[in-house]
Amino acid sequence: MTPVSPDVSFVALPDSAAGSAAAAAVPAPGPRVINHASGRPWLMGRWPADAVKVVTAGRARVVVAGFCPLTTAELAACAARLTGGVAGLDDLARRLRGSAHLMASVGGRVRVQGGVAGVRSVYRARIAGVTVAADRPDALSSATGSAVDERLVGLRLLTPSVPHPLRERTPWCGVAAVPPGSYLTIEPDGTARTVRWWTPPAPELGLEDGAPAVRDALTDAVRTRLRALGEGDGGSGAPAIGVALPGSMESAVLAHLAASGDHRLITVRTARLDPGGDDAPWTRRIAARLPRTEHVVLEYAHAPALYAGLDRGAGVLPAEPPHRVRAGARLEHTAREVASRGARLYLCAHGGDELFAPPAPYLHTLARSRPLAALRRIRGRRALTRWPLGATWRALADSRGFPAWLTHSALRLTAPPPRPCHPQLGWTAELRMPRWATPDAVDAVHEMITDASYEPLAPDRGAHSALDAIRRAGAATGYATRQMAAHGVDLAAPFLDDRVIEAALAVRPCERAAPHGRRKPLLAAAVRDLAPDDVLGRAPRGHYGEDVMDGMRRHRRALLELFDGSELGRMGLVDDAAVRAALRTTPATVGPLLALEPTLACEAWLRTLAAGRPREGATP
Repeated sequence: MTPVSPDVSFVALPDSAAGSAAAAAVPAPGPRVINHASGRPWLMGRWPADAVKVVTAGRARVVVAGFCPLTTAELAACAARLTGGVAGLDDLARRLRGSAHLMASVGGRVRVQGGVAGVRSVYRARIAGVTVAADRPDALSSATGSAVDERLVGLRLLTPSVPHPLRERTPWCGVAAVPPGSYLTIEPDGTARTVRWWTPPAPELGLEDGAPAVRDALTDAVRTRLRALGEGDGGSGAPAIGVALPGSMESAVLAHLAASGDHRLITVRTARLDPGGDDAPWTRRIAARLPRTEHVVLEYAHAPALYAGLDRGAGVLPAEPPHRVRAGARLEHTAREVASRGARLYLCAHGGDELFAPPAPYLHTLARSRPLAALRRIRGRRALTRWPLGATWRALADSRGFPAWLTHSALRLTAPPPRPCHPQLGWTAELRMPRWATPDAVDAVHEMITDASYEPLAPDRGAHSALDAIRRAGAATGYATRQMAAHGVDLAAPFLDDRVIEAALAVRPCERAAPHGRRKPLLAAAVRDLAPDDVLGRAPRGHYGEDVMDGMRRHRRALLELFDGSELGRMGLVDDAAVRAALRTTPATVGPLLALEPTLACEAWLRTLAAGRPREGATP
């Protein structure tokens, strides 16, 4: 029997006759409808019955779509307090645990928001003269007949990633993303505005003071999800929980927390080619001491290699170019394997690195607030990374603000890629367009990046980089969530829950970072008596470089065919011959292959779109 997808898909409409007219313009949104108190349609889409909670108090209605441990009675009490309009939902938003979309309709006004990390996203567009919101951009583009914006597809070719705030520009004309940490409010007349409701906590706590809050938030994030599945009896018919166990400290912590329930536990590891890795014996040791656990190893020879199936669209959804496209077929294989074993929930450690290993620019901030402490940390970082002394001091001395940094980056889009030992302490990583991008594509991206009105996510580079990294992890996790949902598995990333993020960011970055060889000291302190000592502070050995090289060798011919008359080439964004030359090259390291990934993602995505979809060369 085909599993029922746990995915939620919706569009949200204003409370007016114009909103009802817009509802008629949305093509086949789904069989479910939730009305405003007026009786007009508010939410339309597809979702499992247990994935959406709806409460009503007078003319106020509140909907939570996704995982939320609050009862309907608790939500109803919150709805009863919304006498002042949708802004009154801030209190609930700041207390809500789990990972969900939060929506309200109060007195004709609508509020729609996702989470802080962007795992749950919100998009907006004008349909039939009014603003309509949705949880995925292709739903809005279908309703508006939006064209693919070729300039914004070109922006997605950037490496290593598209920076804030350009990431909120979708590849569809007229469809924009609502920034994570903000909500969209829609008036009855269809006008709308974006309001920021969340700001990160001040990082004022020390390690020992902040660890208890991290512990409480993380254990709550895992255990409430276990309770939501219902208490099983541990037999073969009980709901199973899958846990990704690739070898990281965070994944081991999740496995130990998940083992505290009565459900069957399935730990999953995909074997790697790297002969120097120690994941196999380590994960076997972890799984062996967990009760009611089945340890599944997806043997390398029987699992899809990296880059598999891109010519067939494996792992590619129509919403947007995929994240981490090389592993799309492997993720789908994992979803099928855990679903076949009865798992409805799959826990992953996405976001753990971003929370507990602050990005290098925190050193730039620390050098200005605590120079002596920064000096010690910089010495340690240089010893590990071999940063040259002169380049390190120049990076620390750079004082450009955010817009000036982006302008500087725009001037270097075609420069050679930075060396691995180059210190990256800027507002963003060094941005590059691939050498196969056309001059027109480079010029368009240069124009988009150079905008003096851009504002950072935080006033200093360290905090900005941390928030930006969390959002990148959230976007990738949101994409993976939809991939696994297609196979009936609910992917959950507890480290990216709002309350876990807040607890971690409240600790000073220099205390979250690892001094003197300690790995992720905040996480280790938070779960000190919840996981064995050998889990805490483990430094994995090995890497995925061999897998990347092998996947490219296996699937080079299929990837070459993608660029024998590519969609990107027809758009004038890449030179097909140059892409093919790069694909034929066997580099000494994986860096050049990783630079291909955004290009492969965009091409694979474009090929999934319906034939004859209109295109535009610029944003209207």
